[in-house]
Amino acid sequence: MSSSESEDGRRSGHSSHVQPSETGSRSRASSRSPSRSSQRHHRRQNHSKSKVVDANVEKLGRENQKLKRKIDALQLEYAAVSKKTRKKGAEKSIENQGRALARIATLYTPIASLVRCFFAYDTDAEEEDDPADPADLDEKELEEYFKHQMEKRKMQRDIRAYHIVVKTVPGFQKAVDAAGTDISAILTLCKQLQYGSISARSDDVHTLMIELANWLNFRPLPSRADPLLLNHSRELRGFKHDLTGKLLCPVEYDWSDSVVRAKIRNKEIKTNTSFFIRAFYQGEEGNPNNVEEGFLRSTLLVQTWRQIYRASGSISEDEIPSSQSDHSNAPAPVPQSNKARSSTKQSLAELYGLNQVTPRTIAYSCVLLRFSLSHAKTWGQDRSFNYEGLYNEIVDYFEAADPEDEEVQTHLAELLHWWNEQAFAEEDASNSLKPSLHFQSTLEEQRAAKMSAAAAAAAAAAAAAAMVPVPGSASTS
Repeated sequence: MSSSESEDGRRSGHSSHVQPSETGSRSRASSRSPSRSSQRHHRRQNHSKSKVVDANVEKLGRENQKLKRKIDALQLEYAAVSKKTRKKGAEKSIENQGRALARIATLYTPIASLVRCFFAYDTDAEEEDDPADPADLDEKELEEYFKHQMEKRKMQRDIRAYHIVVKTVPGFQKAVDAAGTDISAILTLCKQLQYGSISARSDDVHTLMIELANWLNFRPLPSRADPLLLNHSRELRGFKHDLTGKLLCPVEYDWSDSVVRAKIRNKEIKTNTSFFIRAFYQGEEGNPNNVEEGFLRSTLLVQTWRQIYRASGSISEDEIPSSQSDHSNAPAPVPQSNKARSSTKQSLAELYGLNQVTPRTIAYSCVLLRFSLSHAKTWGQDRSFNYEGLYNEIVDYFEAADPEDEEVQTHLAELLHWWNEQAFAEEDASNSLKPSLHFQSTLEEQRAAKMSAAAAAAAAAAAAAAMVPVPGSASTS
C-alpha cells in the first residue's frame, strides 16, 4: 500500500468515524429547538398580537379621551345650569322684594325713575321759598306757578317713595352708590324690582275682582247687588249696574234720581272730574258741601285694604263702626274663598312689617277699589278715569297737608287712628305683651295696696296703743 493510499484510507476512516457523531449532534439539536420557519411563524404571531394589543390600547385611549371630553362638557353644562339656576333664584328673590313696592311705595312711578329723581334732587332748591304770591300773578303766570308746584310736589312724592324702596329692598342704596350717576349700571336691578311690583298689582286686581263680587252679592237686602255680579269678570259692572254705578257716582250727583242716572249713563254728565265717589264714604253717602265728612271711612274701602294687606276682607258685625250712618250697607258674612290664605302663612302686613296703616296703602286701596267697581277689561285700558291722579291726590291729602294747620293735622291724625282700629281689629294676640304687662302691673298694684293698708293699720294700732294710759303713770294718778 502506497503512502497516498494509506493517507486516503486514514482520511476516509476518519471521515467515517466523525460523520455519525456530527449527524447525531444535528439530530439532537433539531429535536431541542424549533426550525427557522417555526421561529419566524412565532415571531409573526407575537408581532400580530402586539399590534392587536397596541390597537386596543390606542382604542381605549381614544375612548378615554372621548369620555373625558364628555365629562368635561357635562361639568361645564352643569356649572352653566347651576349658575343659571342661581341667577334665576337671585332674580326671583329680587322680584319678590319688588312685590312690596306698588303696595307700599309707589303704584305708578317706575323704580328707575325714582333713582333718577334721587340723583336730580336738590335739597337747597327744595328749601327755597316760592318766588311770588299767587294772588299777585296773572292768569298765565298763575298757570306756570301751579305747574311748578305740581312738579315740585311730584319730586317730593317720588323722593319719599325712593326712601321707602331703600328701606324695603336690602342693598338697594349700596347698589345706587356703586353706580354713581350712571343709571344704566342698575337698570337690571330696577327692571327686576319693577317686574315684581307689576306682578303683585296684577294679583291684587284679580283677587279683588273676585272678592268684591262676594262682598256685594252677599249684602243684606235691599243693598245686595241685583243682578248678582260675576266674580270672574268686570263686564257687567260700572255705571251699567245700579249698585256699582251708585258706588262710582260722585257725591255731587243724586244717583237715586232716575234722570241723573240716565244722564250719567248717556255721558251727558261727566263723572270723571271728581274723586269724591260714594265708595269712599262712610255709609256710601257724602256731603257735597263738606266733602271731608266721612271721606275715606267706608266699610268697603276697609274691606279692600284688609283683603290686600291682611288677606281677609271679611268684617263681622261687631267690627262695623258704631257711627256708621247707613247700616243697610253693612257687609254680610261671605263664604270663605277657596284660595284663602293659610293661617300659618304670613299676611302682607306681617311680611312687610306694617303695624299701622299708611297714606300710600290707603291710596293703593282706593285705586284698586275704584278699578274693581268699573267695567274695564284689563288694567291700563280704562282711559275714562285718571287713576294715577286719584292715587297722587290721596297720597298728597295726607303727606302734603299744611303742617302749620292744627285743625287739618288733627283731622288727619284722627282719620289714621280710625283706620288702624278698623284694619287691625282682629290683631294677633298670640305674641302680644299686653296680657303679661297687665298681669304684672295688676299684681304690683294690688300688692302695693295691701302693703300700704297693712302699714296704715300698723301705724294706727301703734298710735292707739300710745294713747292708752300706762298703769302707775302720772296720768293715771
